[in-house]
Amino acid sequence: MQLSYFGLLFWFGLYMVNRDVRNIRLLLAGLGVIVCSLGFGVTLLMPYSQGDPFMAPPLSTVRDICFYLPLVLWQGAVLSTVSREEGERNVLWQLWRYVLTGLTVGIVIWLAFAANPDIYFVSSKAAVCVFFILVTVLSIWGAVSGGTKRPFPFYVFNYVPLFVFACMTVLNLFFPEVVWNKWTLVANSAGMLLFGAYTIVKEIREQGESWLPDLFRSLDYSVFFTLIFSGQVALVIILGTGTGFDFATLLLLMVSIMVSIAFQVFVYPIRALLDNIALMTFPKLRTERTKLRLVESVQVRIDDDANPEEMDNEEFYRHIRRATSNLGNLERLAASPLAQLALIDERLRKSGAADGVVERANELKSLLIESILQMKPRPDEAFGTTDEWKFYNALYFPYVAGIKPYSVRYSNNQLDAPSKEALEWFRTCVPERTCYNWQNAGARLIATSLKEKNALLRRNKNE
Repeated sequence: MQLSYFGLLFWFGLYMVNRDVRNIRLLLAGLGVIVCSLGFGVTLLMPYSQGDPFMAPPLSTVRDICFYLPLVLWQGAVLSTVSREEGERNVLWQLWRYVLTGLTVGIVIWLAFAANPDIYFVSSKAAVCVFFILVTVLSIWGAVSGGTKRPFPFYVFNYVPLFVFACMTVLNLFFPEVVWNKWTLVANSAGMLLFGAYTIVKEIREQGESWLPDLFRSLDYSVFFTLIFSGQVALVIILGTGTGFDFATLLLLMVSIMVSIAFQVFVYPIRALLDNIALMTFPKLRTERTKLRLVESVQVRIDDDANPEEMDNEEFYRHIRRATSNLGNLERLAASPLAQLALIDERLRKSGAADGVVERANELKSLLIESILQMKPRPDEAFGTTDEWKFYNALYFPYVAGIKPYSVRYSNNQLDAPSKEALEWFRTCVPERTCYNWQNAGARLIATSLKEKNALLRRNKNE
């Protein structure tokens, strides 16, 4: 049961990270659950390392670090969730990114190299108190900032980890001999698990995707793979040795569980890598395999109940904004509810293309690019810097042309002349925040235009 709980935590953390690695909230929450699983796994190993002067101290250090590190990751996820206003978000995010994470790295290094047991004991207790105070202050600040009234479940699921950490801090300070009881560690990780579950459901629903089928598929496959591969390891250890588990065999079994779960969670990237190697000299077949993988991975994420025609203006704009920023990602476009627009149906009918996942994603991409090109003030000019060009420039060059004006490592060697001019203009005349605001405004214009065209098309069909 303990190994099953360890595997569940590790799987769910990896699943959250893999579901949308570009989503900072899912990334931080997933990493927090993974660290919880590692801390729980180390606690399972510690009874088998008693008396070993080389293994016991490092495991104890890792366990202590895994106590407060998930809370730091949780804090980052919460701040990026509750701080919706950009001004407040910037302040809170900078405090977390540079102050709290910098302090975390420093304390991790200090604890890792603290050889004196007395110094280590005092340092670990001080670290727990410091982190508890800091995350409490930042949590209160984030909760009251912006003045937005949020539903009660939001506070329950978001702040469960902080409540559990507060209880464990009291135990750690006054009853150190029971703080590392396995049940308290189960409670600590369960708090992160509930927070992660709430976060992933909320984020995926906002993206207009279905969350339950893909989650069940991943869990089902993970259990199956783990039973097949790690189950054999467990049987060999139990039946082959006749003495049960020791440190080495338990560590081997836990590593086997982690590898089995990781292989299943990242099965699509792994298959893509292996296909590219095996089919290196067969480009057509490699393309077909890529298309099949895309369809297979996206079908379980499409929300069949999504109705973009019934969305209000704000929700429709959010999906347009997300789709424009993912023009180069067919998987995201295919899973978007915008792919179910009546405009897409009409374009597929006129072109005679099949009504498939990839075809709808390509049509949505073409529709968005056409909408961006329609914002160009003068078709005979490639680039301009007047006010009438700002929305077109902010959308076309980063998302269609693919330039990255605010990346210090981005090179312009492959760009044409207009794109080079645009890159220089962005870097010298347009702050990143200004470009972001122009992109939002341009996406609103596209959303208004497409919503009107879609409504007109449906009205004409009904008549």
